[in-house]
Amino acid sequence: MSAPVRMVCGGCLRSVEVSPGPAGETSNLCPYCGRDIDSRQDSTEDQTGITKPIEWMLEAEPRASDSSSGWTETWSRGSLGSLGRFQLRERLGDGSFGQVFLAFDPRLDRDVALKVLKQPNPTERVMERFFREARAAARLDHPNIVAVHDAGFDNGRCWVAFHFVSGRPLNWYRDQHRLDPPTAARILRDLADAVDHAHRQGVLHRDIKPANVLIDDHGRPRLIDFGLAQRSDLDSSLTFDGAVVGTPAYMSPEQALGFNRQVDERSDVFSLGVIFFEILSGERPYPAASRSGPSHEAAELSLGPGECPPPPSVRTIHPAVPAALDRICMRAIAQDPRDRYASARSLADDLDQLLLQHRGGKIRLSFPVTTIILGLAAALLLVIGIRAAVAPWNDAMRSAASANPAGGASPAASAAPSSDQPRSLLDVPSSVQLIGNPSKGRYHLSTCPTIQSMNPSNKVVLRDADAARAAGLQPCAHCRPPVGLARQKTNDAR
Repeated sequence: MSAPVRMVCGGCLRSVEVSPGPAGETSNLCPYCGRDIDSRQDSTEDQTGITKPIEWMLEAEPRASDSSSGWTETWSRGSLGSLGRFQLRERLGDGSFGQVFLAFDPRLDRDVALKVLKQPNPTERVMERFFREARAAARLDHPNIVAVHDAGFDNGRCWVAFHFVSGRPLNWYRDQHRLDPPTAARILRDLADAVDHAHRQGVLHRDIKPANVLIDDHGRPRLIDFGLAQRSDLDSSLTFDGAVVGTPAYMSPEQALGFNRQVDERSDVFSLGVIFFEILSGERPYPAASRSGPSHEAAELSLGPGECPPPPSVRTIHPAVPAALDRICMRAIAQDPRDRYASARSLADDLDQLLLQHRGGKIRLSFPVTTIILGLAAALLLVIGIRAAVAPWNDAMRSAASANPAGGASPAASAAPSSDQPRSLLDVPSSVQLIGNPSKGRYHLSTCPTIQSMNPSNKVVLRDADAARAAGLQPCAHCRPPVGLARQKTNDAR
């Protein structure tokens, strides 16, 4: 039994899944409106293996006189036939090299953006050039780069299936939305981060422009079209020195001059800077580049660094742009590569720092850093909790030791001389307040001058006045009373 085919009804424009019957025939009636889904439906395929509607699209552009026909309306908004396992629904873009369709992949049950080479049965060199984009993008895994799902060759046609992003090109988004400087900086920061990822994987884009940046439904930029990408690990002969590749309005000077061996990461940084200038000010920094072809552009830029007139400052066109953003933008579009950012990472870091200041110091922490900080905080709280739980027990032990310094002996025993008790004033602990002299039946405060003349063998450490009285000792004349001595002396002075 054949797999079902998903089509769009030409009458109600609803998505319809058509399942072949037991004999292999398919119903041509829409289950929603009852009209014919496609009055020109033809299940037979030609020699290329592609249904006739897609052949019309790939080999001939629709004429203006055809735009009013019902068939043109149907295939431009509905089913366009199939290519391999993919069911083509809508044409998303058109270029000189290929076309991009919204297609449904029944094997994985998802929509994809299918790029199809226009030329049927291409030569080996043309196929290598077409699949170069797939090979370059397939090694990249970044949230701001559109991913490649699959690539193949079916019955004379080359195709590449990309992740489908619902969005609009940056140039359209810029015209329809007012981009304030922080929003523009965020978009360029994300793009610079994506370009840095590509550079770290050895891939140069070489055709960064607003048309190759999609802004999705969440406002995030997605870099697409690596058709002119160059891999550093391949000594490719597809682009020879002197050939100008890219879009003149966004090419770096060395790229416009055809010095392809000098094109490096800084060339992509230049293209990012031109995009930044344009979305900040609404104008391009080098208007002549967009009016002239590559050869004229190369002639204008052949004067060498410092001799070409520098572009105007962004702030002269849009005074609301912060001076720091202006400096970042002007450095990115410097004509001499040595004056530009050395890498897209440096550009992204400067924009990050600026956005951090704009947010008032709110730092975005990565997941690993956040995990480490939370772990340290939890460990600190655990230590504090343990100390808080142990502290009362330590205080109790300390109080018990202070209340019974002789190890639990009776007060009378503590008054008796012992061999391990201190024998000089210097040996008396600072917490002990009384020194007894059993031979004379007296006890003294530790500050009493009488202690200096006492025989060390007669010195006894007493816990307090109660222990002294229990041992039958009385305070000396200097130390009476033993408690509140300072107050008593004050009263005597009066």
